[in-house]
Amino acid sequence: MGLGQTPIVHASSDAGAPTPPAPSKTLPVVKPAATATTTATSIRASTPTEVLPPLRAKPEDDDRSASKTKPRAKPVARQAKIGPARASSPRASSDAVRRAVAGPAPEDRGSESPELAAIRQADEELFRPPSASAGAPWGGDLPPNLTLDPTRPVVRASGLPPSALPVEALSGESSRDLAWLKTLTLPELPVRWDARVVRYLDYYRSDVRGKNLVQSWIRKSGRYGAAMRRALHEQGLPDDLIWVSLIESGFDPAIRSSAGAAGLWQLMPEGARAYGLVVDRWIDERLDAERSTEAAARYLSDLHRRFGAWELALAAYNMGYGGLLSAIRKYNTNDYWELSKLESGIPYETALYVPKIIALAVASKNYGTFGLDAVKVDPPVSFDSVAVPSAVSIRAIASAARVEVAVIEALNPQLRAGRTPPAVPSSDSTTWMVRVPAGKGEATGQALAEKAAQDKKLDRYLTRTGDSVDQIALSRGTTRARLIELNSLRQDEVVRPGTVLLVPPAEATRSAPMATTDEKPIVVVPSDTPDYVGRKRVFYRVAAGDALRDISNAFRVSPDDLRRWNALDPAARLHEGMTLQVFVEPGADLSKIVHLGESDVRCVTVGSDDFFAYFEGLKNRKRTTIAVGDGDTWEKIAKRFNLTVGQLERINQRSRTDKLVPKETLIVYAPTGRPIAHEVNVATSAGPAPLGPIVAPNPEDLPTVPETPSAAGASASGRSGAGAASP
Repeated sequence: MGLGQTPIVHASSDAGAPTPPAPSKTLPVVKPAATATTTATSIRASTPTEVLPPLRAKPEDDDRSASKTKPRAKPVARQAKIGPARASSPRASSDAVRRAVAGPAPEDRGSESPELAAIRQADEELFRPPSASAGAPWGGDLPPNLTLDPTRPVVRASGLPPSALPVEALSGESSRDLAWLKTLTLPELPVRWDARVVRYLDYYRSDVRGKNLVQSWIRKSGRYGAAMRRALHEQGLPDDLIWVSLIESGFDPAIRSSAGAAGLWQLMPEGARAYGLVVDRWIDERLDAERSTEAAARYLSDLHRRFGAWELALAAYNMGYGGLLSAIRKYNTNDYWELSKLESGIPYETALYVPKIIALAVASKNYGTFGLDAVKVDPPVSFDSVAVPSAVSIRAIASAARVEVAVIEALNPQLRAGRTPPAVPSSDSTTWMVRVPAGKGEATGQALAEKAAQDKKLDRYLTRTGDSVDQIALSRGTTRARLIELNSLRQDEVVRPGTVLLVPPAEATRSAPMATTDEKPIVVVPSDTPDYVGRKRVFYRVAAGDALRDISNAFRVSPDDLRRWNALDPAARLHEGMTLQVFVEPGADLSKIVHLGESDVRCVTVGSDDFFAYFEGLKNRKRTTIAVGDGDTWEKIAKRFNLTVGQLERINQRSRTDKLVPKETLIVYAPTGRPIAHEVNVATSAGPAPLGPIVAPNPEDLPTVPETPSAAGASASGRSGAGAASP
């Protein structure tokens, strides 16, 4: 409901160890794009070691007790039929009621894909921790160095995380013939023959499950591999970095993580925006394979420029570069392999992340060694790109292309709300590149000129702080259901300020009947409301999802000010329908905030005569004070005024077990128009009655507490005897 309508609102390396030579291929010089932004934080989801914020989710008056109050909620989904409850089979809870109580649920973040599950399971099997005692030293026994060609890298003991390689497994590994490593063609990424890299390579080469995994990954790389390699080459980066995308997403462009990362490269929303992607309720370009690869390439380029080594750049991509910088400074080494073997050097996941990518890069360059010659890669995703104006529905695009809607949706997972994003009001229309099946681009573009005309009949509305779907629908003369349909809103979606919504045209708004009222809305204010000279008081109605800090930022006041002005608990959540009073500077710009001025509302002070007259008047009652008569009981008085004993207790803040004394006074809410016996003329205070003076008890009157054996030694532990005996 809108404020204008509702009249009631409540206010370092091993010594002597040989250093591997440079890889056989020369690494290209990395030149970050001109548009690349080197930010101060990670753009991806990071582990708890990240030290910088990442950039990359009424009951009516009660009678006896709250336990007897049944919540009333309109179900938002059909409930399953529940049979009679049995002692051996507890009754199932109602999801609809639980959703109503808990409030809006976070957006579904997705689940683990089969590819990522296979990677995780392989890690768990290859690096199963041994049964070691707590506090055991870090493992240092690794496979011995191999005597290979001196111009090639050598296997060396350089960095396992704790318990990653069990000693009993290493003895068998060291006896294996690893001479086949000399025959491998190396990728552009630098390769160090660390034991983890060798173990991954041996798994991919010798284990049937590992071979099947690599074959499936190589096969799947055909869908986006060529496009990703082109984007990487444009940034001067090694094309082996496409395997970062595999480890991150399993080459699934629509996957989302529980941390909020999304797309082929698992970018976080703020970081994606910093690198030029649009992420809002209409479009999420992290799900666009081409655009997200361009952003990830710029980010990887910046990481390599900062750290100077690809191992560190990849580690920073996984754990967040703030956390990696902290580890480098803490342990005073910039060698990834050294950091990965130090206690608490880097996260366990990161200690396996880099070797895994290097091993995949090696395998992808050696099809024969890893049995990949017969693998047929999936054909690349083919499509035509069509420039489509703002606010055109996917249904209209599918109709123009003469294909099913699902085909356009599959090619354009970045379109989150069923149409191209609408432009901001009073701005020029923006065109968006939309993919259609290959060969249909030209025909689709021609047909869209006619098909899109219907969508152009809709107006655009820029939401403000305090807007709600119901309020917008009311102001536009339409329904909530219509707005949800036009904008693909979730039933419980919170509309954020600055969001562009499609609304019915102004002509429909003018012809629609509007509910009007001349009565000003009631706003309840605290009894100790201050009077700020030189400031203007305005009122803001809390919308779903509002937080104290967000509202204070919008009005440019402090959260503590809002708390004091409105008697709020800073730790508690705000609830939709509350109304806050805000004292702002006279020249404050409030054009982007839905608010009311002091002349637009009627303020009543909580606990005042006006307060009770208004709210009890809505129930055809009035607040009055009576004198207790002879023989009166709680039950008799409650029945006399159509109240329950629980209500009478609540009104007077007394227990029904208190004995009533004749001529003492009680407050009742009596039906209007009925004569009241024993009524007493007592002025209503503007607030609760003050507490009486608290008198400290005489220590001699306190009961004696028997001394226990543990109390005798209390003073030895720094406590007094009296303190130890306190309950």
